[in-house]
This record gives sequence, structure tokens and C-alpha cells, in this order.
Amino acid sequence: MKRLVSIILNFMIKNNVISKDTEEIEFYRYGIEITLSSLINIALISIIGIITDYTFESMMFLAVFIIMRSFTGGYHANTYVKCNLVTSISFIVLLLMFKIIKNISLKSIILIAVFQVLIIASLAPIENKNKPIENRTVYKIISTVLSVVLSAISIVLIIKGVDLGLIILLTLALVSILIIYARFIKGGISYEN
Repeated sequence: MKRLVSIILNFMIKNNVISKDTEEIEFYRYGIEITLSSLINIALISIIGIITDYTFESMMFLAVFIIMRSFTGGYHANTYVKCNLVTSISFIVLLLMFKIIKNISLKSIILIAVFQVLIIASLAPIENKNKPIENRTVYKIISTVLSVVLSAISIVLIIKGVDLGLIILLTLALVSILIIYARFIKGGISYEN
């Protein structure tokens, strides 16, 4: 990753896209690293989805996971390799859970939905040293509303027999677990009213 980022930065400097200013270079370095890591994560989840024949489910997972994590924060690995590994393993576990509890009772579905809404409403957003949150109140409101809306959508889809509803709900539960882990195990910073 570092070698690839250096090649891209050298190309940008050589072509006068950015200056040789150290601050500017570090700013672009971080942006390029985040972009590459995100693209690798998306590629890995897509490949897992294709291999397991859950392509559409993998896209739904990515959409919900990326949107929710943008506002909730949560556990962040300290290296890009760990990040990609944790995300990939989390998706594989989510797919296994999906297969195991595919015919879960409505009561259990509602309990999972309530659990994740309560976690997100009470603990989110979790700030990371690499991703500071400027307006915590706005992030808390947005993450809570998204959690409630996506839970409602997932419940309706599950009742109608659409498997994607359970993928949405399990993704929300995963986001909640990553929030709990970051808050209580890693000592993340939470905004509390």
C-alpha cells in the first residue's frame, strides 16, 4: 500500500498536480490511502459475494455498512490490512448468520432491530483519532434516524419474504457490535447527551 501510494504521489508531484510541500503531500497521502483501502474493501466484499453466490446481498451489505459507519463511527483497525481483514471476516460471519437464522421468528427480528437502534441512539457516534467528528449532535440524529428507518424497511422486507431485509438487519447489528467494541473494549469517545 505504501509503495503504491508513493508511486501515485511521485506521479502527482512530477506532473505538478500537487506541490512538494510536506503538509500538502501528507494530506494527499492520507486521502489516497483511504481511497485505495476503501476500493480494496469493496472489491473483497464483492468477490466474496460472487464466490458465495450472494452478489446482490454483498452490495446491500456494502451500501448499509458504508452509510451507517459514516455517521456512527465504531471500531477502526490500526492498519489497512487489518481493516480489510476485519471487514471481510465480518461479512463472511454475517453470511453464515444469515444462512443459520434465515427463518428467524418475527419476535427475534424485532428484538434485533430494537437492540441495534438502542445501541446506535445511545452510543453513536464513536470518534476515532483518524476520523474526528465535527458535529456530534448532527451525526447522532442522522445515525439514529437511519437506524430506525433501515430497521423498519428490513422488518417490512422480512415480513414480505425478501431475504435482503435480514441482510440489512444483520448489517445494522454488526455496526452496533462494532460501536460496542470501540466504546467499551477500545475506549472510544462517545457523545452523550
